[in-house]
Amino acid sequence: MKSVMRLFIGVVVALSLNLSLAEAQPTFGKNGEVKIPRADFKTAEGKVSASFRATRWGMYNLMYEGAADSQPKATLNGQGPIGGRPLVPGHLGRFYIKKAGSCVIQLNGTATGLSALRLVPAREGSSVVQEEGQAIELDARNCRISGVMLRYEPNPKKLCIGFWGNPNDYPVWNYAVADAGKYEVVLTQGCGRGAGGSRAVLETAGASLEFTVKDTGGYQNWIDVSLGEVHIAKPGVQELTVKVLKKARGIMDIRRIVLKPVK
Repeated sequence: MKSVMRLFIGVVVALSLNLSLAEAQPTFGKNGEVKIPRADFKTAEGKVSASFRATRWGMYNLMYEGAADSQPKATLNGQGPIGGRPLVPGHLGRFYIKKAGSCVIQLNGTATGLSALRLVPAREGSSVVQEEGQAIELDARNCRISGVMLRYEPNPKKLCIGFWGNPNDYPVWNYAVADAGKYEVVLTQGCGRGAGGSRAVLETAGASLEFTVKDTGGYQNWIDVSLGEVHIAKPGVQELTVKVLKKARGIMDIRRIVLKPVK
C-alpha cells in the first residue's frame, strides 16, 4: 500500500511539474499574438531576456503586463524599436521580426513588477485617411494581420499579403472615411495556376461581399476584381476584413483593395 501511495504521490508531483513547465512556455494565439509569462524570463548580467520562436516575419507591438517600477527599454534580436516613443502605458515600441525562427527579447534592469510580455501583430505601413472626394486605397502594407502564417511580403516584385496557407488567418484594415455614400469595392488579387476556387468574404461598413478567388496563373499575376458596392452611412473610422469561407488548393495574394466613390 505504501509503495502504491509513493507511486501516486510521485505521479502527482510529476504532473504538477509538467503543468508548471507548460504554463511557463510562450503561448501563440490564433490572432498571431505571442505571450511570454514571467516564469519564462531569464536574468543574467543585470538584464532580463525572454526567448520564443516566431512563426512568421512582420511588424509587432511589444507590450508588457504588470506594473513596472519605471519604463523598461527593450531590444528584439539586438535591435531597438522602430520610430517614435511608446504609444500608451505598457507599450515598449514597434519591432520588426526579419524572419521566422528563434527570437530573443531583452529588457534593461530587473523588470520588477512585470508579469508577462506580449507581441501583438501591427501594420507595417501608415494609417489610411480618405481625402475628400477621393477613393479609399487600402494597400497591403497598411493592414494588420490576424493569424500565424499570413504576412506582408516587402519584396519589390510582390508588395502583397502572401503565405496564405492557413484559412483561419486574415488581414484587417482600419480606415478613416471623409465622405459618406456608396462605394465600389475593387480587389487586386493573384492566385497560382490550378489553385483558384477558394470562397472568401470581404466585410466592411456592415456589408458582406462574398466572392470566388480567380486563378490568374501565378500569385503575382494581378487582376482587379469588382466585388460589388457598399454604403458607408457616415464619416468616421471603419474596419475591413477579408476572410476565407472555404479553401481550395490555394487561397490568394492581395496587393490592394480600393473603395471607389459611386457618383
